[in-house]
Amino acid sequence: MPTQGDQVLGATVLAELPQRLFRLSLDDDTTLIAGLSTEAKRLGLPIHVGMRVTVRRARLDPARGTILGPQTSHPLDPVSNPRQ
Repeated sequence: MPTQGDQVLGATVLAELPQRLFRLSLDDDTTLIAGLSTEAKRLGLPIHVGMRVTVRRARLDPARGTILGPQTSHPLDPVSNPRQ
């Protein structure tokens, strides 16, 4: 059974905070504070206010999370893949 920390959710970046943290609004209108994952930092993914991101909620603190990267559309979606 997955725990709350194992959930991968969609969110919108509301604000950029000090120390490379971001305030996010989840799809259910709750907010949380999140930093970039190690992989996102390594890749140098740019995160901006208004951007849709994928986030994993922290296991021990439900008000915190980790940004996994930008949220992408399904690869077979004609809007996101105009070559089809």
